[in-house]
Amino acid sequence: MRFDIVVYDGIDELDAVGPFEVLRKAEALGANVESNLVSPVARDMVTGACGLRFQTDDVLRPGAAEVVIVVGGGWATRSDVGAWGEVQRGMLTAQLAEVAPTASIMAGVCTGTMLLAHAGLLSGRRASTHHAAMADLATAGAVVIDERVVDDGDVVTCGGVTSGIDLALWLVEREIDRSLADRIARGLEYKRTRPTTAVEA
Repeated sequence: MRFDIVVYDGIDELDAVGPFEVLRKAEALGANVESNLVSPVARDMVTGACGLRFQTDDVLRPGAAEVVIVVGGGWATRSDVGAWGEVQRGMLTAQLAEVAPTASIMAGVCTGTMLLAHAGLLSGRRASTHHAAMADLATAGAVVIDERVVDDGDVVTCGGVTSGIDLALWLVEREIDRSLADRIARGLEYKRTRPTTAVEA
């Protein structure tokens, strides 16, 4: 199963690094998992909000991955570099709308959920995001659930920053094996949070 983590300039680094480490550990422990950092356009590097540089593996494209994880950053400050700026420009949201029909799961970490919302993927859907963007998420048409991980079938979202680890562990549990997710969490010394309810895709 291929997981693509969408990265772009201005992301919160941990939004991407948390899920990436969980998924790479699942692969190292023998799971049939491939995880990649993908960018909206072909480029070798993107730079996070704190200056960490990410080397990308591929370009975001329809049909490439079963699970697409969109990360956030820069929303609360209305930064031109980050999720807010990407929504204003519109290119990435259009790409996500094109990719969604070919993926089994679209996932949002932190204000990456806002990119999914502005791609038209969350109208009437249960979703979560960073606490500073919950009002914006409701305005965009989602049913806001104040939980660390919200599973609405083919859309899975989570709260801010560190909850991306919970999201990735939940996806490992849901799509592969709960004992594997628990083992990874133990290795990370991380007390995980699972969604209170899950909706069948």
